[in-house]
Amino acid sequence: MTRKPTTTTVRERLGALYGLLRVSDAEFNGFMGTYDELFTDSPENTKADYEAGVPLKGYTQGSSSELQQLYRIIHLLCTLGSVEKMYMPPAIDAEQSVLKNQLLFEQIVAHDLEIRAGDKVLDLGCGCGAIAENIAALTGATPYGINLDKSQIDKAWKNPNLPAANFTVGDFNKPLAFADASFDAVYAIQPMTYVTDHAFTFAEVLRVLKPGGIFVMNDVAALDAYDRDDMHARTLIQHTRELTVFGGFWYYRYWEDAYTEAGFELISSVGRSAVEMIKKEVALFDKYEAIFRFLAKIHVIPKKTDAMMQRMNENSQSYIQAEEAELLTLNWHCVGRKPV
Repeated sequence: MTRKPTTTTVRERLGALYGLLRVSDAEFNGFMGTYDELFTDSPENTKADYEAGVPLKGYTQGSSSELQQLYRIIHLLCTLGSVEKMYMPPAIDAEQSVLKNQLLFEQIVAHDLEIRAGDKVLDLGCGCGAIAENIAALTGATPYGINLDKSQIDKAWKNPNLPAANFTVGDFNKPLAFADASFDAVYAIQPMTYVTDHAFTFAEVLRVLKPGGIFVMNDVAALDAYDRDDMHARTLIQHTRELTVFGGFWYYRYWEDAYTEAGFELISSVGRSAVEMIKKEVALFDKYEAIFRFLAKIHVIPKKTDAMMQRMNENSQSYIQAEEAELLTLNWHCVGRKPV
């Protein structure tokens, strides 16, 4: 490692803005169209479904080209704010920034992984490698990562703190390109709502883990209060799905069962609220949206740049309402161990 992990720099934010300004008309139209492709009739399984024994329904679109296109643009938009790492952390310290809470949360993840110097750890849906960089710095473990969006892997390859050869374009809906028992730990921070077949993906994670290895998953989950027959609640969830770009929406007990049915020993399972962090980020993007609208009006930036910002930030208050009503959490946190 050549330096300690840093937060998103002004240079990186300016680079993201430059990337948005260079989005072609075809890319813009594709991005705007992905919302209908990816978030219409997305699968849901509620508490009522679980209690009735309704089987888990995976995200059938899987790791599509539309998803790759969406994430390339969303990553640029998120880098303008505090979420270059492409996840909203739980509120560990509500007085601190989103970026600080990401670092605090990653300390929890590092502890849960039970890894040390010389161990190998795999990040599923690693984005640009920023989480992996910090986990490696905290533990001394050697980081690996796969991600669907090549533009983010390109960024990981340029990071001097990461071994470039260990990061690659990959898809957890397909067989993982690693030998059995390759890793001491695996983690996934908010990419798993795009799992098509939970049994398959969890079995693959179990396969590539060494006996005794840990799998940490932190992702979106439906909570007890969510009632699919309540149209207002459904609207809040749909708005939140589009804002935070999550795919399938499953009651947290389905996540627990995915662990145990794959053969993991479930060590812990807990939800954490992110609502105070959400409020901070929404306030920031509301300011960006106002600035972009003004700059587009006076023809300093293209109208499509403003339109992309407005589309991502649309209905952001629904996101706050959904977490405050405890309809969902973006941070259901499971820790499982592969039997020895």
